[in-house]
Amino acid sequence: MSGKKLINNPENVVDEALEGLTMIHPGLRLLEGHRVVVREQIDTSKVGLISGGGSGHEPFCAGYIGRGMLTGGVAGSVFASPPTASILAGIRAVARDNAAGVLVLVINYTGDRIHFGLAVERARREGIKVEMFVNGEDCALTSADKSAGRRGLCGTMFIFKIAGAMAEAGECLDSIVSTTKMVSANMGTMGLALGPCSLPGQGPLFSVATDKLEIGLGVHGEAGVGSVPLCSANEAVKRLLDHMTHPDSVTRMELRPGEHLAVILNNLGGTSKLEELVIARELVQQLEGRAYKVVRIYTGHMMTSLEMAGILISLLKVTDHPDWLSYLDAPTDAPAWPCVLRSVTGPERRNPSRIPVKEEIQELAVKGVKLGSQGEQIVKTTLEKITSSLVTMEARLNELDSGCGDGDCGSTLSVGARAIQAALPQLSLAHPLALMHELASLAENMGGSSGGIYSILLTSAGRAFQDQVGGEVEPDAWVRALKYGLEAVMKYGGAAPGDRTMIDALHPALEVLESNIVELQSAPGSVVQKAAEAALKGAAATKTMKAKAGRASYVAADKVVHEDPGAVAAAAWFSVISQTLGN
Repeated sequence: MSGKKLINNPENVVDEALEGLTMIHPGLRLLEGHRVVVREQIDTSKVGLISGGGSGHEPFCAGYIGRGMLTGGVAGSVFASPPTASILAGIRAVARDNAAGVLVLVINYTGDRIHFGLAVERARREGIKVEMFVNGEDCALTSADKSAGRRGLCGTMFIFKIAGAMAEAGECLDSIVSTTKMVSANMGTMGLALGPCSLPGQGPLFSVATDKLEIGLGVHGEAGVGSVPLCSANEAVKRLLDHMTHPDSVTRMELRPGEHLAVILNNLGGTSKLEELVIARELVQQLEGRAYKVVRIYTGHMMTSLEMAGILISLLKVTDHPDWLSYLDAPTDAPAWPCVLRSVTGPERRNPSRIPVKEEIQELAVKGVKLGSQGEQIVKTTLEKITSSLVTMEARLNELDSGCGDGDCGSTLSVGARAIQAALPQLSLAHPLALMHELASLAENMGGSSGGIYSILLTSAGRAFQDQVGGEVEPDAWVRALKYGLEAVMKYGGAAPGDRTMIDALHPALEVLESNIVELQSAPGSVVQKAAEAALKGAAATKTMKAKAGRASYVAADKVVHEDPGAVAAAAWFSVISQTLGN
């Protein structure tokens, strides 16, 4: 996937992205001639905050511009520091008529330090009240002999939020700078990657073997600690936390038992939300399993690396600084800061217990009409043969489904069939009404759309056996059962005869049964045999039908070249019924 980008011209991608941001959020404005975004309304009575860096890390940094966070942001080309002239233009825009001053927040990469530093010096020469802070919180380095220092990573978002809230509250520049230094000293970040990223118009920047993870890399793909074997989320989070707190590392975090932590789980761009949530769970459980307290956690795309598959974990110690929590909780309209749905008990994060659900199992007080001993044995034999047949057909049905669905029709029906086999001794075989409800419950649990369809079919079929007050089951009750079941499937499933579904097998069978209702009383085997033949013919006809329902309806017509697997399965079990009655 690396290398593919849904863009126009790679040379214009940054400018078009910034324009897109301001179109979505008209409270943000671009400076003419620069890649600089500022708030539409700047409060000149409060300290202004400005940051920036290379593009490709969105939503950093323009996404954090807004009340309660940054005042402005400067973007460079992808993975490149912005030019000094644009940084100075941004400082001027934020500092204009502002006696409170400006704080420039820089993420520790050499190019950013140089260009932002030069811009700050030129701003001071112009008489602008400005301070600069460079943040580096990377925990991947194990020694202190690196002249470039620790890399700045997504923990900087904590600084954006806390410093921004302080500025919004009217705190002075010196106070904000002092707190910013303390925040930086109390946090650490480390991450991993499963795959690379690529610059627009270019190939992958680096490679990660399919059976490896890259631990401790930077947001541009810079080498980290090294590669380790691909592992579970549990083991990956453990590796990161172990490294971040390793006693032999000079960049380790010193965490005390009971330490209160604010946490960022940053998605580097290409990690699915499903994985992200699994990792968030692991992170909370493992940190609290180590006797720490996770009082806040923020997740999502906060500082990405284009489409890199991976994560960054940032930990901020807040045990001795409860006021930082109030700043983290303070409102902001910056579009990228994660919105957390808090508990009614307060802002502190906790692991909520599940809401207990009272299981109301509705026992059928009256099981309805009863089959005779012969009828009960026929039902038992029929179910045994149907389930055995569906298990045997699993591979064939999956093959039919692979061309027009997700290839699991046979597996799903096999799961349901095995469940019926296991439950057979406990089923109400002599009472069709109760049996339909029991089979419907088993079908529902087999999953997939097939599970839902069969559950509807069987649930509605049971209505046919409520029509009789007592006595033994009348033959035409089974016909009504099929009729009621099919009507419900068509109602809720949205399919009709001719749409290439299981209905195309069962509806012709129903028509035969209904047109021979009198004969059914005297010669049920013969009538059901005709119905089974109609079902098989209907299933075969789906080979040339245009799919109008189900997943096959989304597939190109030239790809749908076989019979519908649902119709084939339905015709098969109907044929088993016919054979059993015939015997």
